[in-house]
Amino acid sequence: MKDFKKGLSFGMGIVNAGQRAVSEEPELVVVSTPGSFRMTAQVSKALGIAHGEYVMFINNCANIDNAIINKVPEVVAFCEEQGLDIDSPEAAMAVHAEFDIWALAKGIAELDKNGNPCTTRVRMTKNDKVKYVNTYFQETLEGALSSSNEELKAALTREGITEDEQKELLISCIQGDEVAKIKGSKCANTAALSGIGVTLNFTDSNVWKQLKADMTDEEATSKNRVYTVDIDNLQEAVVNNGHKDIVVKIAMLTEYKDEEPIRIGKKSEKEETAE
Repeated sequence: MKDFKKGLSFGMGIVNAGQRAVSEEPELVVVSTPGSFRMTAQVSKALGIAHGEYVMFINNCANIDNAIINKVPEVVAFCEEQGLDIDSPEAAMAVHAEFDIWALAKGIAELDKNGNPCTTRVRMTKNDKVKYVNTYFQETLEGALSSSNEELKAALTREGITEDEQKELLISCIQGDEVAKIKGSKCANTAALSGIGVTLNFTDSNVWKQLKADMTDEEATSKNRVYTVDIDNLQEAVVNNGHKDIVVKIAMLTEYKDEEPIRIGKKSEKEETAE
């Protein structure tokens, strides 16, 4: 008989209602929307990335550029086999297509040269600021009045000022919290599901262009490029966090295929054929 006490030792959690169980392949989708990516649940689970955390790309492109410049024997041999002039743009594109390696890793905290954490402020929209000040008006007002900003304090305490006017002043000067700066792109789940092992979306315009460099603009914005991610053979790579080299766990991108994105309300090719 099953011993439930053993299982209970790991703790219990609420199951998200209405979530359909999907058997997904470990994939990274470079979607048709410029700059956008989607990482399947298997990949986020393998790398330990949750909603609100960061993913970063790792590649050897800079090393390949140096190999071309320095005419490394392997690169020279490849160009000779392909009948390409190693100094030509066509050769550079062919060499990168043959030797480039891309991988995913969980984002790491950035440090300065002395090992201190780099920080950044959380971006707040006008609506974010309005909501915050309306919710925490008294606390925000007290904080402003105890600050060293004499001009703001004078404006907030001028004779006859209304609460609405005070709120407008606070909204104009409030800033997001200072948080640790992380390398990579912030991931999000559309349903804001917590925990490891959910589909995550993120953006990176620069990498999006690089991974679709061989496509025309029309192709890049009309097709998804779907990479298989090797989560069964996670590798280690040495990266620099701004202070020193550290080792991170990486998942390699392997073969890819280009697919038409699935549009809501549009029948798939198989469904149309069946009719």
